[in-house]
Amino acid sequence: MKMIMDNALTLFDYIFYRAHSYFKGRGDNVSGASSSAILSLMQFLTILDVMTLVKIVHDYSFPSTKFAFLPLALLIGVINWYRYERNFEIEKLKSKWKDESPKRKERNGWAIVLYLLGSAMFPVLYGILRH
Repeated sequence: MKMIMDNALTLFDYIFYRAHSYFKGRGDNVSGASSSAILSLMQFLTILDVMTLVKIVHDYSFPSTKFAFLPLALLIGVINWYRYERNFEIEKLKSKWKDESPKRKERNGWAIVLYLLGSAMFPVLYGILRH
């Protein structure tokens, strides 16, 4: 279980690092907050995707209001703020991935973008097809 948590945290760290690099390169003053928001969105959408998959396999009543998900979204945001913005030094992550090859960096960047789009579209398509 510890190995799974370590791998998940490494993945979250990488996504935060890449988003931070992107926003910093575009001149964003609050690149840490923007990166944390993107990571929180990806994590929230992943949980929503899992809930949708479970609903497909075993029908259950899905929360009917968007406000039912607000506490979960806020909790994820607070956890990410605590981990990545409160007394966080991006240099730790830069040193970890500074030697990443440009080809791998490009491939991983596309994977992050495609995952974000796919995880957003899955519940939407399910809702459209279901109703």
